[in-house]
Amino acid sequence: MLDLTAIGKYISELRELHNMTQYELADKLFVTHQAVSKWENGKSIPNIDIMVAITKLFAISIDDLITGNKPMNYDFKYLLENYPRSYVVNQLIRQKIDVRLEEILYLLNNEERSIVLNHIINNNLPVDISTLLPYLNNIERKQIIKAIKEKQIMVKISSIYHQLSQYEKSLLEVKDGY
Repeated sequence: MLDLTAIGKYISELRELHNMTQYELADKLFVTHQAVSKWENGKSIPNIDIMVAITKLFAISIDDLITGNKPMNYDFKYLLENYPRSYVVNQLIRQKIDVRLEEILYLLNNEERSIVLNHIINNNLPVDISTLLPYLNNIERKQIIKAIKEKQIMVKISSIYHQLSQYEKSLLEVKDGY
């Protein structure tokens, strides 16, 4: 079900972000300012041709527009099977897909997992490390441990201590008792 209010609010945000009035947006889309007002107030939505024009004008995806730029709860496996994988991973990283990373990580190939992990390490993708750690392979765990040691990722060692191998504890220079 389309949320007319969310779509309208997003159109309004985009218009304001680009310092446009309703009149200016209407002129660019060859519609009336009343039409723009109706969209922004959630009373109607643009037709598909106008939606495409909006996505081109503001350099957004049609998915962003019809969701009002809100994260959606999709079947991640379905998305990977039916959309370009790079697009789906990008939407995941941009937090446009509402999923628990640890539940879908196994669906990603090594390159995709590496991309996601780099975004986690660079703090572009918030995640609870203690929840994610058990789902990482040894190489990924080593990257996370290194990022923790170098303080790229801030985590209380006590929250993951019980999940660490002796080797990982030694990398972090953690003694018994945390």
